[in-house]
Amino acid sequence: MHRHNTRKKSRAQSLVEFTLVAPLLLLIIAVTIDFARVVYTYSAISAAARAGARSLSLKDQENSDCLVFKTVEASAQGFNLSADPNSVAGNTNPNNGGPSGPTPPPPGQGYIYVWPAVSTGQPPDSPGTCGGSGGARFQANQGGEIAIEVQYDFKPWISIVADFIPNFPIKTVSVVQTEY
Repeated sequence: MHRHNTRKKSRAQSLVEFTLVAPLLLLIIAVTIDFARVVYTYSAISAAARAGARSLSLKDQENSDCLVFKTVEASAQGFNLSADPNSVAGNTNPNNGGPSGPTPPPPGQGYIYVWPAVSTGQPPDSPGTCGGSGGARFQANQGGEIAIEVQYDFKPWISIVADFIPNFPIKTVSVVQTEY
């Protein structure tokens, strides 16, 4: 009889210990998953920015931003990216900031900012507005550098994390030299 009671007490103690530790263990797993999502998001938008910058550096993109926006959107691996409303002819270098620099995107979305852009309308990637005048990038482009900036407003899945950090921007800039 004594041995049977000891076994029951041991099981009850294990159950109480598990009940105390399980929420912490689940929280650690959930935070790890959200952290992995942040790393993956940064990797995906960074790769999309590099693909766009490479496309932008080619001679055939001298007068148009259309293919660049399409390339970045297609390379985004399922992330919702679209043209930044400020990515139009006459915009400022994203590295220098300025009054007409990149726009912060809404939660769960991202914006693509091209510098120097040749788009002429809002939104910059709509048909008929993403092409510029001849030599537009040459005129705006001092030093032959071109840049693609992608900003994505990350939303955590885990509600406890979202209570402390509701949304935060993930930003990547890819700068390359033109090949023309």
